[in-house]
Parts: sequence; C-alpha cells; structure tokens
Amino acid sequence: MAIPITPRFCVSCGGPLVSTKGFNPGGAPYACTACGLPVYEDPKVAAAVVVETSEGVLLLRRAQRDQAHGKWILPGGHVDRGEVVPEAAMREVAEETGLRVELTSLLGVYSYNGYPWVLVVYTATANGGRLQSSPEALEMQAFAPQELPWDELGYESTAHALRDYLSQLS
Repeated sequence: MAIPITPRFCVSCGGPLVSTKGFNPGGAPYACTACGLPVYEDPKVAAAVVVETSEGVLLLRRAQRDQAHGKWILPGGHVDRGEVVPEAAMREVAEETGLRVELTSLLGVYSYNGYPWVLVVYTATANGGRLQSSPEALEMQAFAPQELPWDELGYESTAHALRDYLSQLS
C-alpha cells in the first residue's frame, strides 16, 4: 500500500532538496540546499462520510482512474489547507452527491503504515439537496447493512469505517 512521494523542491524558495535521512535521526528527512529549510513528509488529511439514508448507507462507484476505479467508496476527499475538517467532509458530500448533510458523529480516524493519507470519517444524515451524480462517481447506491458490497470496496479504510459503523448499530 506504500505510495512513494518524494519531495524534490523547497516550498519556500524553490531550491532543490537533499535527503537528510540517516544524518539527522528524529529530524526532518529533507533540507533545502538553498535556504536550509527543513522539510517534513507530512500526511495529507482526507475526510469521508457514512451518509445514512432510509435505504441504507450511500456509496459511490469511483470514476477516477486509480486503484479504486469502478469500486465502491464513501463520499469524501482531501481537506484543503486551512479548511476545517468537518466542513470539508460536508463540502465533499455536496460536491459528489448533491446532498447537504448534517454530521451526527465522528466515526473514526484511519491511517496505515506507508500510506501518506490520514482519513477522518464522520456519520451523517441528509438534510437537503437532491441526489445527483458528479463526474467523480460512475454511480451511487444506498446499501442496507446486509447488502454492503464487501468484495467490491475500493479502499481498506472504507471497509474499516463500515465495520466500525455497523458495530455501532448493534
């Protein structure tokens, strides 16, 4: 599941970076050769939502061409710098499904060794809008708990979040 992402240039001055791995234990893994800025490989934060509908949990069949293309995922996406995570979660649901939602709880935070994202998952109910597909979804469908497509989920985090959600129902 490791995704190699190696920074090459300084975000401050644009100078080339050099690896300091092995030379600076516990410190930044890169440094700028021009200005000396230490550069860390911080994770990217993403937010997703288990949207509860009268028919079940809303999932999207992913349209983006990546390892999850054509598989079922939760509505969600990246949190922009300076954006509040719950607001990003609601924004992503609206962009991808056309629905406005009210977040009901924090379900969990998911991260994995070698994976450069931290996923924050909420539960929510729809409180407005109209269900309409976006270019990010091949299709959308609500699944009753006993009908969830476990063998067709796009991400390990989707499966973990759905298991955690179902455990709260019992």
